Amino acid sequence: MDYCKYVDVFYGNGETDHYYSDGLSSKWFYIKALCGNTCPCAVLPFGKISACGYSGGYPTGYGTHHPNCCGGIRKVSDVMQVRGISHIHHSGTGTIQYYYNYAVTTPFYGDISSIEKYYPLESEDGRPGYYSMTFNGIDCEVTVSDKCAYHHYYFDKPGGRVAVDFSNDGLLKEFGEKFYAYAKDVQLEITPFGEILFSAVLSGVKLYFCALAEGVNVRASLFADGKEQSASSKYDMDVSKPFGGVFDSDGDSLIIKLAYSTLGFDQAKADVRNSIESFDTVMNRAYDEWNKHLSRIEIDTDDEELKHKFYSNLYHTIVKPVDMTGEDILGVKGDTVAGLTTLWDQYKTVFPLIFMVYPHMGEKLVRALANISRTKGGIGCSFGISDIMPCEEQAKMLGIIALCDGYHYGIDGADASLIEECICRELDRDDFRSFVKKGVFDRYTHIIDATDACSYAGDIVNDENLRKRLADLSENWTKAYDGDGLMSAKSPYYEGDRYTYSFRLCADMQARVALAGGRSEFADKLDRFFGIGYDSVEQVLSLDAYDEIASKQYHRFQGFNNECDMEAPYSYIYVGRHDRICHIVHECVTRAFTTGRGAIPGNNDSGGLSSCFLWNVLGLFPKAGSGEMLVGSPHVKRAVIHLADGKDIEIVVNNLTDENFYVDSVTFDGNRVLDMILPVDKLMAGGKLVFDMKKGDDIQ
Repeated sequence: MDYCKYVDVFYGNGETDHYYSDGLSSKWFYIKALCGNTCPCAVLPFGKISACGYSGGYPTGYGTHHPNCCGGIRKVSDVMQVRGISHIHHSGTGTIQYYYNYAVTTPFYGDISSIEKYYPLESEDGRPGYYSMTFNGIDCEVTVSDKCAYHHYYFDKPGGRVAVDFSNDGLLKEFGEKFYAYAKDVQLEITPFGEILFSAVLSGVKLYFCALAEGVNVRASLFADGKEQSASSKYDMDVSKPFGGVFDSDGDSLIIKLAYSTLGFDQAKADVRNSIESFDTVMNRAYDEWNKHLSRIEIDTDDEELKHKFYSNLYHTIVKPVDMTGEDILGVKGDTVAGLTTLWDQYKTVFPLIFMVYPHMGEKLVRALANISRTKGGIGCSFGISDIMPCEEQAKMLGIIALCDGYHYGIDGADASLIEECICRELDRDDFRSFVKKGVFDRYTHIIDATDACSYAGDIVNDENLRKRLADLSENWTKAYDGDGLMSAKSPYYEGDRYTYSFRLCADMQARVALAGGRSEFADKLDRFFGIGYDSVEQVLSLDAYDEIASKQYHRFQGFNNECDMEAPYSYIYVGRHDRICHIVHECVTRAFTTGRGAIPGNNDSGGLSSCFLWNVLGLFPKAGSGEMLVGSPHVKRAVIHLADGKDIEIVVNNLTDENFYVDSVTFDGNRVLDMILPVDKLMAGGKLVFDMKKGDDIQ
């Protein structure tokens, strides 16, 4: 089966285009920017290199968006304008403080000064592993291997040239210094073989690039300081002006091969020189590689739109994290994974999907987290190809929760001794002093993060003294709550308020429910949070709406617009109201996510929202770090999740219709699942999960 035909690489690239005045989803309130922020790059699954049209738009370097954080989207222009193809991109993020978009490769005619000009995008197309566009009358296409980007440019008149501008680091300069940087310690030269080499410190990391052209009588030259250079090497230049190399030929097309490495020129050159296959061969292999990865989850549904939504979201989930095996990022050598931007958005739903479905990448992720811990003295909330480590205010100890998941999903290397080593290192961090001594952080959400991590790790580690220490620390979770059973009003909150975090899944949900006043009281609080029985709200679509959104104080579910509370529906399991989950999931699958560029209701933050959608379609949801899988409401007739070692989870859904989306009963390998909770280790042994569906009572 050709799964790639269901993938829209432009899915979620643009502004969210669907809002509701009716139904349960009209009760939810979006606080984040109303755009998905995905990118249609040519890239492999977990690929090191990505490439697509460069407009300088926020935040990926693609599109027409101005920097934004909430409300409507200010546009740079009505029509996307581009000046070439850039390399290395984020996916779905917001303000991450570094933006890549290196080596802008521009086809042009005439003088080098024209490469800074932006032209309206005349057309574009894309599919997994491939992107093409036409601008300034020149057709461009790009594909990727695991080491190298392949560009192909077609000229309709003599004199076609291609420049590689190595000065670019980030987005449009008009956005300000926060979004654009300058290269440091630049080296630029041409080898005797006609390769253009470039090295510099970019976003704090030394990178080495190699570019080589193939065509008729190809010639390479350099440009800097506003003019073309006769020298074969250049070290001193004005880095605020474009600099790089130019390829000329006597033919009507040019192939450009480009690679980068953190290790040195020898590696970058080897990656280019070893890329000897044709453009079409590489393009077809990339397509096949995507089909291989997408086929790991098979779904059967009569809803063709759902197939497009499912596989487009699966595609945008496994673009990140980035496999950088063998590289050296800030001293993290060999076992290296980047694109952890941020763990906050990935640990709940992206990582469990990787551990379950892509265990080979799961092993790399576990080794990389351990390597980051050893090299950096802990695992932060973000790790990319940069010395900027943003978002530490988001959470604590998420790397430990991820390692606990690796353990439960049976990932090689994620064993008790590794978790012992890494959690001890976390507790020795300077920013953990108040937690270790008093059981608190300034941000009370961090108390829940850390106590959950201690609880989950304490169930795994073998050292008795450490188990006791972790058990004692885990008891501090109650300090995060006020007497009304909600998160404390004393704390600041990241991207939300105390209601946003009051219904997250935590280690001891039974005790959590009791703290809120018991099952009935907690259920009432949940109903209020999801707007059940309450009025609809109006989304804020105005520009620069931070203050307006903050003033609304609806205290509602964020409606899959953000990752902060996306697991909150599953808290209903612990008060015996699974029907509520079914209705919320139905709104997620059928209304919150649609199709096209405006399909995703908020920033897709490295696949965070896309992976949430996938789990909800399948009728499962991971309780991160716990070794438990929660039962939801499936929206397919049948699915097969291919695990490691030839094992499968087969999901069969009986009596599913547009109205029958409530779960009547569930069995796993013939045994009733009465509490709607499945052990992950049993799932990972393979088996048959059967849902019987029924019609339920609509809720308003």
